[in-house]
Amino acid sequence: MTSRIAVITGAGQGMGRAIALRFAADGIKPVLVGRAESKLRAVADEVAALGVEASVHALDVTGDASVAELGDALDGATVDILINCAGDWLISLAQDTSNEQLDHILRVNLRAPYILSRTLLPNLRRSDNASIINIGSLVTANLVPTVTAYTASKAGLKGLTGSLAAELRPERIRVVMISPGPADTPMRAAASPGIDKTVLVGAETIADTVHHVVSLPRGITISDFTLYSMLWE
Repeated sequence: MTSRIAVITGAGQGMGRAIALRFAADGIKPVLVGRAESKLRAVADEVAALGVEASVHALDVTGDASVAELGDALDGATVDILINCAGDWLISLAQDTSNEQLDHILRVNLRAPYILSRTLLPNLRRSDNASIINIGSLVTANLVPTVTAYTASKAGLKGLTGSLAAELRPERIRVVMISPGPADTPMRAAASPGIDKTVLVGAETIADTVHHVVSLPRGITISDFTLYSMLWE
């Protein structure tokens, strides 16, 4: 039996790493994508300890040429799962956000998932139970100040997810956005130093949720949803 293959962006740490390890525990082969090769290699070693071989692709998901090279590397292969997990954050009032900062957040959080999904769609169409999972954010349900650019990018991702899900429904390719938050990840630690971790969702819990969604029978999907601690206010 051929092992399932999952392409995971942002796989060098946090949610991406946790998802890769959860998949490997179920025999799913991760294709690890991220900017820092050293971090990806470390995750690949953890995956190998679970008896699964991971491939490593160190690249910037905002680079069109890099994404095209990833597509070329996977040409002809079946991809069962695409996890658009790579992301960046920005805490800044709208009036203080530069055009360059806005462009960066939109490229990482919205444009990259769009281009990656389009690039790997031929591979996903070869699967007998394909999934695209976009990692969103609680900010799309709970609007707060000082994260206008970030919120705009994740709200756009929600729209992309819904429209792409409608496009691919006849092919029974599920497209779902899971919006966790706040999550116990390095990005959250950098954004909120000293935050009480008891109010955070663990990366492993998010990984379990993602694994459940991609394990649904073909033709079965679930609406986009938020995942958060009941201690968060």
